[in-house]
Amino acid sequence: MTNKDFWLDDLYRRYKDKVLGYMRKKLNSQSDAEDLCSQVFLEVTRCAEKFDPQKASESTWIFSIARNLLNRRLRDHYTHRRIVRFEPIGDQEFADDKTEEIEEFVRKDELAEALAALEEGKRNIVILSFYYGLSPGEIAEKLELTYSNICTLKSRALDELQEFLTEKTRLPFGNSKTN
Repeated sequence: MTNKDFWLDDLYRRYKDKVLGYMRKKLNSQSDAEDLCSQVFLEVTRCAEKFDPQKASESTWIFSIARNLLNRRLRDHYTHRRIVRFEPIGDQEFADDKTEEIEEFVRKDELAEALAALEEGKRNIVILSFYYGLSPGEIAEKLELTYSNICTLKSRALDELQEFLTEKTRLPFGNSKTN
């Protein structure tokens, strides 16, 4: 075994239970949590060369990967379960174009509703980050808040958006209902 292998084995041993606990807290299914936890450590192994201890601690790096994979899973789950599918009528090419337009409109409408439910400060941070593409540092400067405050508020806002959209669909992970 190489030093890298020992390091990866040590990371898995130290963080597996913490990552699994995080996933269980966010998902309503033990099997989904275990599956995503496995994916996190596969991604950690795949991206091990990119880890820079000068930029982030091991735990920050691992939980960033975990959060990204979780958000992707939730986004995919939400999109596949919530979006209304329209049967094409008439010209197939026209129907395909309109179906995509309508599905995009449904997603945007629900996102707008979720954003409206946020406190104004959190909503502004999400809009500045995702619509205007500003970094947390730029947002902190613009809103005259600290960088860490922006990161905390953004994280809380995203959690609230996720919760709102998940409640709206009423289809938590582990539920066997499908459209």
